[in-house]
Amino acid sequence: MGDLANAVAKLEEEASGARELRQIVERLDMEIAARMDEIETVGTALLELHGDLDDQIAEYDYMAVEQSLSSLRGLVDAEEVLPAVDAVLLLTALRDDTPVPDLRLPLSLFARDDVGEHPRLTQEDLDRAFEAALARAEQRWEEIWGDHTWADDDERDSQRAEDRADARQEAIKDRASRAGAHIMELVDYIGDTLWPDLVEAVEAGDRGRAVEVLAAACAAARETEPAYKLYEVNLSIQYESSPMSLGAMGELLSDFETWLGSPRAE
Repeated sequence: MGDLANAVAKLEEEASGARELRQIVERLDMEIAARMDEIETVGTALLELHGDLDDQIAEYDYMAVEQSLSSLRGLVDAEEVLPAVDAVLLLTALRDDTPVPDLRLPLSLFARDDVGEHPRLTQEDLDRAFEAALARAEQRWEEIWGDHTWADDDERDSQRAEDRADARQEAIKDRASRAGAHIMELVDYIGDTLWPDLVEAVEAGDRGRAVEVLAAACAAARETEPAYKLYEVNLSIQYESSPMSLGAMGELLSDFETWLGSPRAE
């Protein structure tokens, strides 16, 4: 009986140990899933932000655009995301009994703006496109009206001045639109290209690649600050040239300027 009791006790001890191990593994799985969900939730938020920004830019709601870009920078903040990445990698290594990843943080990588291949745009780029558009408009005018018979030079000059003004206004609007499109390109690059790559790297246990992709996302997010200034400056030029070209926002701003300039009762 003594041997049987010892054998039963041993089996019970082994079963208890197995249950405890299973519980530990289940807790690890739950924690890994929770941290992975944090990372994937950022990707979902970026997609929603993309839709919001698309509407805001279309409506010339520059204040909402600025707020949305601030939210974007918060979403991809390395200080918030990297701990979740490292937690997934570390807990997965512990669960699977694989080598623990090197979790040393390469701070220099996150401070660089030349990481990745995010879209870039400058005022010089926009101005070159602006001048090229005006040159094309001049060429088209000559092609259309060059052989036209005018009553006199005044009629020709009047028509040309009117068409030049229209072409210039269209080029100004296009320049602001390009600045807005640049913002969307940055958001697309972060949400559609980099974030799926980050999730894939974390799932593969590739910490080096995950850090590299996250650093690229942070650099692209920082680029949204000068991109917004570019957008704001060129949208202001469009407003000054033609307030009503900004739709309801232009009407609102114009009415506000009128109110500011109206005499106040003593």
